[in-house]
Amino acid sequence: MRNRFGWGAAVMVLAMGLGAQLVVAQIGPRRVEPARAASTEVPVPGQGRVELVGDGLALIRFQGLAVLAVAADAEAYSKEAVADWPVADLLLLMPGRYRGLAPLKALRNTMPVIVAGQHGETTVAPSPIRQQLHAMAAWSTFDLNKRDARRGTRLQLTALPGPPGTVAVAGFMLELGDRKTSYRVYVSCEALDGEALAALPQRLPGADLALLPARGAPQLLVLHRAAHPVGEPAALTAAGYAFTSVKR
Repeated sequence: MRNRFGWGAAVMVLAMGLGAQLVVAQIGPRRVEPARAASTEVPVPGQGRVELVGDGLALIRFQGLAVLAVAADAEAYSKEAVADWPVADLLLLMPGRYRGLAPLKALRNTMPVIVAGQHGETTVAPSPIRQQLHAMAAWSTFDLNKRDARRGTRLQLTALPGPPGTVAVAGFMLELGDRKTSYRVYVSCEALDGEALAALPQRLPGADLALLPARGAPQLLVLHRAAHPVGEPAALTAAGYAFTSVKR
């Protein structure tokens, strides 16, 4: 009887110990990930899409990570319209006539917000909105890592100046992927035409696609790494533009 009681007590102590470990694991530190983009599609490794999701709104998706680029000249930039924006992991707010940030209070999550900085300064500015506001100077970078149960996705964003001799931020380079395979999307802060468009591949070597501001809907321009002249920009549509990451 003593042996039976002794083994029973030992088993009970062991079970209590395991239960305590489970409780500690549940209340311990955990990593809070960015909000998941609302999408019914299953992410495919190495594949992404750029699509029009509203007036002046372009959504860039890649392996479960989503970046929403917003033209501040768009009529959709209002408190009522902002509430209906798709969920994303990062908001890229382009320069425009709407300078205020008040409409962003209506956003449903606390994603980081990237804006072009002024006077060459890079800051995380205090703001009345819930999001972190990052004012980016030329050549400053911002990294975002998104992980789920299957894979990790990395975004590196770099603020770039315009032609040689300029210092103001002219656009942002988004590199989606890793050091082996990635896709590079240049989101321009200014409209380009003529010689500026023709010189874009030389000014941005390694870029795969350019997203150019235009009234109503941004324009897309495929940038070939081969020595061929660029074609004409095409309007971004709701059907979107599919892309595949490139070996580096």
